[in-house]
Amino acid sequence: FQIRGSFVHAYQLLTSYFTEVRLVDPDFVFGIQTTSCKDKRFTRCVWCFGPPKKTYKLLRPVVVIHRTFLKGRYRGTLLTTIAIDPSNHIFLLVFFITDSEITESWTYFLEMFGFNFHGYDTRFIVISDRIINVVP
Repeated sequence: FQIRGSFVHAYQLLTSYFTEVRLVDPDFVFGIQTTSCKDKRFTRCVWCFGPPKKTYKLLRPVVVIHRTFLKGRYRGTLLTTIAIDPSNHIFLLVFFITDSEITESWTYFLEMFGFNFHGYDTRFIVISDRIINVVP
């Protein structure tokens, strides 16, 4: 995002960018949440491209959730969900950016992941660098 312009401008363009991606990929899923205040402060964002959803049943039954911390003016956490395809390549499934790594954010992320892959083979093992206690 920070190649040209500001972080403020980049976050303002997220909805427009995702809408454009959906024109090319009708199965593209995204969700952006902001505060309910007048300032509409960014809180979290999730997205998933269509082709991974269609080939999910071909992936190995191990899903890895990795987190990294964002630097710059707007700090936060980027979570990525990956799996391995039949050719042993890394397959990106879901991306998630949140302003704070709290139980509510993890719950939203896991619900979106489950919702978008509902109906596919759901027998998988989740590996994460964090203990996830939000799933019943």
